[in-house]
Amino acid sequence: MKQGIVHRMVPATERLSVSHLSELAFEAPLHYHTEYELIHVISGSGVEFVGGGSAPYAPGTLTLIGGGVPHLHLCAASDRASALCEVLYFPQRLFPVHLSELSELRWIDALLERSRSGVRFTGEREVEAFVAAMKRIDGAEGVGRVCILLELLDFLGRSGDYHCIDAGAGPCAGVCGADEPLWRVHRFLLGNLGRKLTLGEIASSAGMSPAALCRYFRRRTGRTVSEYANALRMARVCNGLMHTDQPVARIAAEAGFHNLSHFNRLFRLTTGMTPTAYRRNLGLCRE
Repeated sequence: MKQGIVHRMVPATERLSVSHLSELAFEAPLHYHTEYELIHVISGSGVEFVGGGSAPYAPGTLTLIGGGVPHLHLCAASDRASALCEVLYFPQRLFPVHLSELSELRWIDALLERSRSGVRFTGEREVEAFVAAMKRIDGAEGVGRVCILLELLDFLGRSGDYHCIDAGAGPCAGVCGADEPLWRVHRFLLGNLGRKLTLGEIASSAGMSPAALCRYFRRRTGRTVSEYANALRMARVCNGLMHTDQPVARIAAEAGFHNLSHFNRLFRLTTGMTPTAYRRNLGLCRE
């Protein structure tokens, strides 16, 4: 992965405030931009990081990410060559400063507020609405594009089929039930990242044998259990680097990375930069 910077300029499309880009590869390192991002996964699977949280993604996944929120799509190695997405970017300046005071836009206001945590939509109707809206936006001109965006955001804001990716304890029930193996493993890993874990322990948390869990996990996430655990650890590290001034080694150890040289290599591979450079680009480096 190329050396990256945290702040990233969104590709401009003829100076349009509402920009729809399709068939994009998952190439960006951990980054943020000032625009909102509504991203639809066309192909490929992996782990989506938003702020300090993460969740698996797969074809059909639809997520709204707020402006200024660091995010990354870590694609499964087997899918990297063919993984694609489409993205709708739109800026904060499209909306009134006192948006919450306008009753007609209250659903949009609530949705944009939730987007700071990454809103993962879990119903088929929401994805279908996005796809249909993108076809209309591509054929519209002028203020018509903004009207289509507002209609889409109002529809999504009224939806109850969602969860927030950065919700503290991890994603709640949505893509699958809260008691299904994927989320039981997810909760177990989040609660035990700081210590060395065996596959047997993790499988036991899901009520499965190690072999059955490995097959299930690869099928659902496109990754091994170990890769997924490291992805969660990396999300915790990024959160620690963003929100604390603790030394890098301590943050890494508390997330479960006890070999510092291995951690540094993995962090560079994941984000495109060193932990110190990551902090420096956020304006948080105190060294």
